[in-house]
Amino acid sequence: EIVAGITKLLGRTIGEHIEVKLNLDPTVWAVVADPAQLEASIANLATNARDAMPEGGRITISTQNTQLDEEYAERNDEVTPGDYALIEVSDTGTGIAPEVIEHIFEPFYTTKEHGKGTGLGLSMVFGYVKQSGGHISVYSDKSVGTTFRLYLPRANESAKASARSKATPAA
Repeated sequence: EIVAGITKLLGRTIGEHIEVKLNLDPTVWAVVADPAQLEASIANLATNARDAMPEGGRITISTQNTQLDEEYAERNDEVTPGDYALIEVSDTGTGIAPEVIEHIFEPFYTTKEHGKGTGLGLSMVFGYVKQSGGHISVYSDKSVGTTFRLYLPRANESAKASARSKATPAA
């Protein structure tokens, strides 16, 4: 619901020269997440994608269920094996050079010209995902584009029940 909702806003802020495509799995698992921070994270990734496609292109936002196994966790120290809801934001932009990828989550690191970016957006996304107990990865190819994958841990039944009891009904 959050991903579909933010996409309506993105259509107005990204521009007409960028197509926004959704591929949302209706059975994606619930997660315990701050909705405002999740929306801000998706908006930030989409804005960066727009900037990587000055001549136009496509942003695809997908959701699905996935498992991160022991083998993946061994290659990524901060990962706990288990069930995750995956949010993937892909673009058909210029891609990110390998020497840049290793720095993109650092605060104040930016490749944008002076006055065009603070270098805080991706560090905020990284911090939010980590604070949520999740994992973030990025894949990029200069000739194809970039994909960010946000892995948020599947909520257990007690967390989902607690969230429902705290929810206020819409008037």
